[in-house]
Formats: sequence, C-alpha cells, structure tokens
Amino acid sequence: MSENRDSRRVPRWAVALTAVAVGLTTMNISALTAGTAHADEASTYQSATATAADACSANVGMLGYTDALDNVTYNNERVGGLSSLAWDQQSNSYVSSLDNNGDTTARIWFLGSDMSKPSVSREPLILKDQNGNAYNGYNSDNEGLAVLPNGDYLVSSETEPSIRIYGRDGVQKSALTVPDRFMVHNDTTAASGEATTNLTLEGLTISPSGHQIVAAMEGSLSGDVSASDTLSRRFLVYRDDQAGAQGQWKLTKQTAFKVADAAKGISEISALSDDSVLVLQRSFAKASGNDVILSKASGLTAAPDVSGVQNLSAAPTTDFLSSQTLANLTNCKTLGATAKSGATQKNPLMDNYEGMAITKQDGDTADVSIISDNNFGATQTTRVLNLSVDTANYESDSNQPDLVSLLSDFSSLWKASTPFVSSDVSTFGKGTVGNASVLKHNDDMTKAINNAAAAGSTGTTPSAQQQRALVDSDYKLGETLPDALGPVLGKYLSQGISDGSLPMFTKLFTQTNQTGYGVSTLGDYVSTSKAKNTFNHPRPYVDRTNGGYPAAGLDKTVGIEKVQAWTDSTGTKHDPSYDAMTTSGSFPSGHTTYATSGAVGLATLLPELAPEILARGSEAGNNRIVLGVHYPLDIIGGRIDGDVANVARWSDATFVKDQLEPARQELVNYLTKACKANGYGSTLSQCITTTEANGSKGYANSFVDPVSTQPVTDRASAIKAYQSRMTYGFTASGNQTTTLQKAVSTSVDQVPAGAENLLTTAYPTLTSAQRRQVLAQTALPVSGNPLQSSSQGYYNMDLASAMSAKVTLDDKGNVVAVAAGQSAPSVVKASDTNNGSNGNSDNNGGNSNNGAGNDSNGTGSNTGTDKGQAGANTATPKAGANDKAKASKQGKTASPLAKTGADVAMVAVAALIVLLAGGALILVSIRRRKQR
Repeated sequence: MSENRDSRRVPRWAVALTAVAVGLTTMNISALTAGTAHADEASTYQSATATAADACSANVGMLGYTDALDNVTYNNERVGGLSSLAWDQQSNSYVSSLDNNGDTTARIWFLGSDMSKPSVSREPLILKDQNGNAYNGYNSDNEGLAVLPNGDYLVSSETEPSIRIYGRDGVQKSALTVPDRFMVHNDTTAASGEATTNLTLEGLTISPSGHQIVAAMEGSLSGDVSASDTLSRRFLVYRDDQAGAQGQWKLTKQTAFKVADAAKGISEISALSDDSVLVLQRSFAKASGNDVILSKASGLTAAPDVSGVQNLSAAPTTDFLSSQTLANLTNCKTLGATAKSGATQKNPLMDNYEGMAITKQDGDTADVSIISDNNFGATQTTRVLNLSVDTANYESDSNQPDLVSLLSDFSSLWKASTPFVSSDVSTFGKGTVGNASVLKHNDDMTKAINNAAAAGSTGTTPSAQQQRALVDSDYKLGETLPDALGPVLGKYLSQGISDGSLPMFTKLFTQTNQTGYGVSTLGDYVSTSKAKNTFNHPRPYVDRTNGGYPAAGLDKTVGIEKVQAWTDSTGTKHDPSYDAMTTSGSFPSGHTTYATSGAVGLATLLPELAPEILARGSEAGNNRIVLGVHYPLDIIGGRIDGDVANVARWSDATFVKDQLEPARQELVNYLTKACKANGYGSTLSQCITTTEANGSKGYANSFVDPVSTQPVTDRASAIKAYQSRMTYGFTASGNQTTTLQKAVSTSVDQVPAGAENLLTTAYPTLTSAQRRQVLAQTALPVSGNPLQSSSQGYYNMDLASAMSAKVTLDDKGNVVAVAAGQSAPSVVKASDTNNGSNGNSDNNGGNSNNGAGNDSNGTGSNTGTDKGQAGANTATPKAGANDKAKASKQGKTASPLAKTGADVAMVAVAALIVLLAGGALILVSIRRRKQR
C-alpha cells in the first residue's frame, strides 16, 4: 500500500515554532559550552592536555616526552639514526627512516600507532634500487619521509640529493625531479651544484589534501648568500593535479624561507594545509647543545616562484613566505629529562630533533610529535617530544604596532647620540637634553614618588608600598590583576589561574616559559626592546653625565631611595634587580607596557570592573617609579604601548573570535559559577553589586604621592588615580599642574584608529561611530603636552571614563551625553532619561567627565545609588523593590552587557520547553490527520 503523504504534512506554524525553539536551544547551549574544547580524538593518537604550566610559549604546550626508543634493538638490530616521522595508514603505524649508518642497509622502521608510547612493531622495510639492490649509508642519507595516498613511500636523501618513491615492498619505483642547482657541489667531480654536503633536502612532507609535496633545504645554496645574509632557504613544491593524473608529480615552483638565525638549519617540515607548513629549525653549539625552534611558514599557495631568482639574499621581503615563530623549544620545561653523560645541553630535554609529524589536527590546534636522531652516539638520545600547537594565523601577529613611531616625541625632550648596541656597552646612555624644563619635572616627580614610598621602611623591611612594588616587578599579571577585582572576585580569579580552570585567560595573560618569562598572547604581545634601544635613555639611579644632564643644568643622578630585595611570607623572593638594568634603557617602561596590556585586556573582558582594573594597572606602572627604576615619562610611554597593543588585538577580527570572545565567556562563566556557589547571586552583575566590587569593597589602596593625592577607596577615587597618572602633572611647558584639565576639544577624528573596538564589550549595542564619540567625549584635550604629538591620540585616551559611562543617544543615534564614573556602563535614549541623568547639557557639549564621578559634575537625580554617581539600571538586590522600580523608571531602555552564563542558561531552559511543546503539538497534529 502506498503511503498517504498528506497524512505526514505538518502545519507550517508548528514547523516554524519548532525551528525557532531549536535555534534558541542550540544557540544557548552553544553559549553555555563556549570555551570548552570537544575535539574528536584521532584513532592513532591519544593526546594529553597541555596546561599553562607546561607552556613553551603562548603557542606551544608540552604533552610529554618518552625515551622508549632509546638504545632498543629489534631482532638483534639496533634502532637509531631516526631522522624522520610520518603516519602510514596501511600499516596503522608511524614510520621513520634511518639516515645513514655505514654499510647498514637503508630502512624504514615501524613505531606503532601511539607516539606517547612508541615501540618497534615489526621488521623494518629495506629500501632497494630498481634492480633490487639495497641502499646503504654510503649511497643514501635518508632524512625525509612521507607516505603517498596510494601507500608508496616518498624518501628524500641528502647524498645527491634525491627524492625517491618506493613501493610497499621497498623497491624504488621512480624519483621526483630535483633541479641541478640543488645538487651537492663537489670539487673532485664534474658536479656543479650549489648545495653543501649534508645540508640539502632534509625536510619532506605531503599536504593533507594529498596533492602537494614540499621538500625543504636544510642549508642555503651557495648562490643565495652574501656577506650579511645567510638565512635564505628554498622549498621545492610538487603537485600531481597539474600534471594530468594523480600520482604524476610535477615540480611547480620554488619558494623562499628565512630561518631564525644563520646557525639554524631546517631539519623537518610538516604540512598543515596546502598553504602552510610547520618548520623545525635546529642548531648545535658545543658549549650549550641544541637550540630548536618551531615555526610556521604560510603563503605557499600565493608565494612567488623564485626559480629564476639567482640570489635570495638580495631578494625583496615579498619573495619570502610569511614566517611566525611559535616557540623556541629550548625554553620548554625540562619535564625531568636528563642528558646523557658527556652531553652538554642548556635544556636537557633538547637533543638532535630531526623528524616531525602532526599526529592530530583539529581546526587551529595540532598535536605534534618530534623525534631525535641519536646518530648512534654515546652522548645522544633517541627521544620523542610531544607538543600541543596553536597554529592559527592572526593578522595582528605579523602587523605589530610601531612603538618607536608612536613615542618619537620623546626625541624632542632627549636625543640619543646613537641607538644602544648590546655588544658594545660604551654605546649606552649617550645623548643630549632637548627640554630641560620637562626633564626637570620628570626628575622631580620621580624623586618625590620614590622618596614618599620609602616612608616606613627599615634597612631590611620595605614599606608596604615598596613591597607591593616589588611584587609587581616580578612581571606576573597573575599576581597583579586579581587585586583589581576586589577581595572576593580577586580570590576566585587567582584560584582559576592556579588550578588551570581558565586556560583561555591564561594563554592571553599569564602564560610563561620555563624561565618564568611571560609569553602570553596579549600581555606579552608587544616588545619594547627596539624602542628602548632606539631611545637609549639612562635610568634615574645611574650616572647621566654622558646623557648631557649636568651640561643642561640637571643633576647627574636622581636622589633615589633604593629598595632591598624582600622575601614574603610564602618564601618568595622579590628582587628589584638594579644591577641588571644599569645598561637597560628607561624609555618606555616594559613593565608598564606589560601591566597596561594586561589591565586594558582584562577591562575589555570585564568592562563591569574596568575602572578598578585600569587603576590597578596604572598603579603597577607607578610602582616602577616607587622602586626608582623609571621616570613618569617612561610610565606614560608604557601606557601608550599597552593601549595600542590592545587596539591591535581587538581590531583583528579573527583573534577576537578565536581568543578574546571565548576568554570573556570562559571568565564570566567561571566567576558566575563561583559567585553562585557562595551565595553572591546567580549572575556576575549581581555578584559585583553584592560584593561591592565596583564600590567601597573593591580594589583599594591607601598609598598617596604628589601625583595621586587620594587613597583609592571606591570607583570614583580609582578613576581619579588613573587620570592623575595619565599626565603626571606635565604641561606643554613642563610646569606641574595639580588638576586634570579636561574639555571636549578632542574630536572624533583624533581618536586613535580602531580604538573604538576596545568598547565593544562595554557597549555592545553601539556602532563603531558611536563608540568613537564616547572616546572623544571622555578624552584629554589636544595640547602640547610631552609625548602627545606623536601618539596618534593614545596619550589622550581616558579608558577609565570611557568604559564606565552612561551614554545618552538622541533619536538620530548621536551621542549627546556621556556621564562617566557609573557603577556599570549603559546606553539610554534622551527621550527616556526622564531628565534624571545629570547636567550633561553644559557648555562642554555634553562632556560630563570633568572629574568623573565627582559629586558636583557627574551626579543625576533619583538614581538610587550612593557616592553621587549617576546611572540607569544601577539598583542592587539590597536596595529593595521601591529602589528597583525607581531605577527601572530612570533608564528603562538601558542596554545591559552581554548575558552571563546564568542568564543564558535560563534562556536555554525556556527554549527547550518551547521545543518540547512544539514537538508535542506536531505529534498531536500528525496523529489527528492519520485518524481522519
């Protein structure tokens, strides 16, 4: 009997209802699980989880190592000389080729399906020529290995060099074309190639598509070097989809790549895609052992063919593949590894790593195994090191801000005679004073802040402020940032960092290598090394005679009270490291750059507490003056650096999607869960209100100085502290001012390009143009203050005010008022404010940030809040029903921040109920129609 199709038709309203419910449920379940990886495990390799503590860099984590293959034998044959690694689907095993070992026959070893527990699983495959004669170490040096889609083995030998194809029986079937230039030059024969013995085709890989082979030269061709450049290496690219049939490989082009330094050779490559490969670079020094760098080369598809380029050392940058250093593996933790007797290794985990395979790939994350060639030597180890690698390409990685240009105004104040060259100490700190008035104020403020902080210290015990400065000098955002969230939320954040609950946050802010040096993708995004060397300015406590200070009528040194190293109650030693910085440029401050990068970054993830976070970051910068190792101008420069670093990251859409947004969701969910478990509310906003983290029980300190004259006790005073450190009392003439003069004289056009992206989370409903208006209306006025003219607007940008405002829009969407210093950022329409916002119609064009949060300037009536702070939707759970209704009436159109985890959960549950109801209605409808 045929089925009656009409009886199966479902009313469109029911289908629509179900679709809506499914969409809502899926969307909200996705939001609930954001930041949690659920990658499928490859059948061939079970990876562990890399933790922040096991980081080699921001891009590379360690999964472990094994020496299970070291000094093993199989049927009386010693296993060693393993110089390659590839996956062989047909044998369900990883395979590795023996490079060269005298008259030992050339072979491929089978190492099993799990590189965390490798073991020789069967007899090796002996490699033979087309006549069936076995190759050996005298006529082949097999360094590269790949397995073709049909199961044939592709092996590169450094001897000629050659790239041969072997069948599953080990007999050579054919060979790929290698250009004559790549042949080894030999003075005793007619060979006229440009390659050097043992520095030829070491790397070999096939792309996941199976249509592209890439072979890499370990060293340079002799024609590609010059006296000043020996970094160029060539890749050979073969394809079989341009030759007419699969498996018919054609050399399509050569591409160019630069290694990290002249000592590095390319020991292996592994294809991530047709467009990019991982590159293993290796060098050896007798005094320090192996130095190994893992990098990524991108742009193979569009890269120019350099076959016709005679000398790559003279070629333009555009001829080379884009390169990103992912990690120097020498900086990895040792994981307890030891080097053999007689071996010298800076890091005993290192060895002669020559083989590499991608064992699992999930989006932009790859598990990678690298294997070392022990050369059958007594001091070397056959070792497998397993890594987790973030392979994402971010535009902001290769397009970093030019700090030297942004800070170039400093050269009008003090001009270095020459940049500092680290190999020649005599080049340090020489220059001339260009503006004695400004630099005198710089000195005076340095001495005043440093000396004030010394009050209460003893010969052995630093003052409370000095102790806090010593902690900040450790260069660890994990110690600095939690303070900003207040005692409750700060404790949660510290716990989440220490127990590994916040992996996305850790990668952005607190990740370090084995030396403890920061390698986070946001906190450590920009380096100040080039700027420091360029400006080459001496620090306050060193002799500045060669810097021209006495010649300009200024003191040879600033009267600094040095702080002794201090060991805290946990046994941790904090050292100001004065001796280590005597030939380190003061401008700009690297610690301030780092602290500001972290503070602005965290403020964008938690705009609910932005003023407190930014004030804590400014305190960390100021603490460099407390220790007497920096001047105020250095701190201002560091603030500019940290702000531009965040703008670069927030202007990179892919980085925002992959890193920043998931990190915010992870952090909000984590803090919300902790708050809920401890009875502080079911949402983060409720928790902040209940714990008063944005008020009198949040970030606080009692330290005052001639610049920041009031203790930080609440949000208003936090903003004032931040603002006072924006200028440190400098004016165009260098004379000190004690108040921050602000007015709407910064136009939208003068707001830094892309800076509006920093307000995305604070005001998700505003357009980019509206956010730029907010920044303009809260900025410092354009003036001739030191460092302002070259800063492209960053000097003027007051983020503490901009990220804590009630923004009022007119009916056309224009920003007509910005009331800074609110308990939470919000957006309202002018028609809905009920005239209860504040006096935002003053002569400053709606600018309400004159002393943001002051009782006299930022106050609105009927707000239901204390401290004289205006703002809609600021009523707290403690306020009671009447206050809640009052706040609702004041700002009924206020746009709240993105939903937190608990809010999303409620929507998800509601959507699920709708889905079930829709499904039930559909079933009823179908059943009724069948009964007709």
